[in-house]
Amino acid sequence: MRLGPLTGLAAVILAAVSYALQGDTPGIGSSGVAVRAFYLTHDTRQGVGLYLLLVAGLFLVFFAGYLRHVLATSDRTGWLPQVAFAGGILAALGFWISAGLTLSLVEASDRALVGGGALQALNALGSDLFMPILAGIGVMLLGAGLAISRGDGDPLPHWLGWVAFVLGVLMFIPYAGFIGLGLAGLWVIAVCVILLAPGQRQGTPGGPGPAAPGQPRDNTGR
Repeated sequence: MRLGPLTGLAAVILAAVSYALQGDTPGIGSSGVAVRAFYLTHDTRQGVGLYLLLVAGLFLVFFAGYLRHVLATSDRTGWLPQVAFAGGILAALGFWISAGLTLSLVEASDRALVGGGALQALNALGSDLFMPILAGIGVMLLGAGLAISRGDGDPLPHWLGWVAFVLGVLMFIPYAGFIGLGLAGLWVIAVCVILLAPGQRQGTPGGPGPAAPGQPRDNTGR
C-alpha cells in the first residue's frame, strides 16, 4: 500500500502550514477588543489555516491506521499497535476541535452582537487547547516506539522505536512538549521515507507467518 506513507507526510506538511498561517494569535490575557481586531484583520489567513488543520486531521487518521497495520506485522502478538492507533485518533480529534474553535472566533469577531467577554472566553479556551494534541501524539509515539523496539526490525529499525519512545515521554513534560511536537513531525517524516523506500515489506503477505509452537518466529530466533 504505497499511498499509506504519503498520508503521514500530508498530515505533517498541512499541520505545519496551518500553524504558520495562523501565526501568533492573541494571548490568554488579551482584551475582547484586541481579539476582535486580530481575527477581523486576519480572517482569511485564519480561515485557510483552520481548513488545512481540518484536512491534516483527516490524513492523520489514515496514517494512524496504516501505522497500526505496519506495526502489527512486526509485533504480531502485541497490543501496542492499537495504543499507537488510539493516540493518532486522539491527536486528530485535537486538530478538529482546535479548527472548530478558530472558526468560532473568526465568525464571532464579525458579529457586533457578540460581546468582548465572549470573545475573551473563546480566546482563553483556545489558548490551552493544545493538550489533546500533545497527549495524542505522545500516546502514538509511546505505543509505536515500544512496538518497534520489541519487533523484528522489519520494516522499521529498532533505533527508530527508541527515538519515538523518548519523544513520547517528552510530550508529557511541561514546556518540553512543544519541542517534542516539532520533533515528532520529523519522526513521522522519517517513518514515511523509510516505508516508501523500494523493497520495504510494509506488511505485505510475503512477510513471515506466525511461528509454530516451540519454534522461533523468524530466522532471527525471536
